[in-house]
Amino acid sequence: MYQGLFIDDQEADKDFASLMSTPGKKGLTVKFQQPTELMTLANHIVESPPAFVVLNYRQEMPYAYKAEPLAQLLRSYSSENVTQDFPIVLLSHEEDISGFLNNVTAHNLFDCLFTKQEVAGVPEHRQKMLSLVKGYRRMIKKWRKKSERWATFFGLNEEERVVVAYQAIRELDKLNAPHQVAQQILRYVIGRQGILLDKDNVLARIGITKESKDVDTLFDVLKQAKVIYNGVFSEGWPRWWRHRLEDWEKQVCEESLGNLTAQERVACLNDKLGLKLSPAKSRWQEHTDALFAYACDSCHQPTEQQFSVLAYEPESLPHSFIQRKHICWKCVETGEFVENGLAIDDGERFVVEMIHKGEMRD
Repeated sequence: MYQGLFIDDQEADKDFASLMSTPGKKGLTVKFQQPTELMTLANHIVESPPAFVVLNYRQEMPYAYKAEPLAQLLRSYSSENVTQDFPIVLLSHEEDISGFLNNVTAHNLFDCLFTKQEVAGVPEHRQKMLSLVKGYRRMIKKWRKKSERWATFFGLNEEERVVVAYQAIRELDKLNAPHQVAQQILRYVIGRQGILLDKDNVLARIGITKESKDVDTLFDVLKQAKVIYNGVFSEGWPRWWRHRLEDWEKQVCEESLGNLTAQERVACLNDKLGLKLSPAKSRWQEHTDALFAYACDSCHQPTEQQFSVLAYEPESLPHSFIQRKHICWKCVETGEFVENGLAIDDGERFVVEMIHKGEMRD
């Protein structure tokens, strides 16, 4: 069993250690500890070392201890001792998140940010934390591999490596420590649509509604066809390879599903696979004869490229393989994208004005 450490100044929050633990022989046990003097605490941690560290974050702390300086010391140590590297997660109350999000330097120190509300209310976060541990162990095991180490981390066979071998992906091999690779993968490969797709985008690509009778069976088929991603962190973040999905579509329906309407896509899959899938309905057009391209980043429903606008992104995307975020016209019309923490790119201003005036309904 893996041993983790949760550091928090509040004794009352020690129960979060058990909420982050996973039972079983290959599970994760998280131990609670209150902070001590910074260097003493850092030395205590690296002498263990744990398989997983969670640091509490508050904008105001009563001690000299703060999460960022401690994380910096731990990262400096693991950069020189790569075989003892481990994930570092930040845990915060909802009201303190803005303080962290405005701290650019802190983003490079932590693998993930979870709120205490999420950990208490969403059991799946346990699996994500255990997945971080397993992902690090997998990278460390293969770290001394000299060439195409990145492909080993992603679980790619030799034939398909050329499809994924973007320059930024190949350069993962040039990074100096597992935590540097982990942050790039979590932020830009798993955390964004592009090389990999999440479940909402797979459904959009295939053109089916989440309420389909045989949707679980379909994903079993995709798993058997090895479309599912099984690389590092896959246990906590289910993803599917875009290029494998495209190849699978052509094998089943003899052409790319992107050329077909949702109704046509589902008709083909039901016929070829013997399933009872239901086509998704366009939120804007309100029918199933829609050419869905991806899931809206606001409502997460299938949407068409021609009936969506680009979301504003405060930082330019660093890699060409990352898909821009989109907001469907329906979410623009209702304004619900604001509640979901999104903003519309200024370049879409004319389209937005037309939608609000009702002129796009004509």
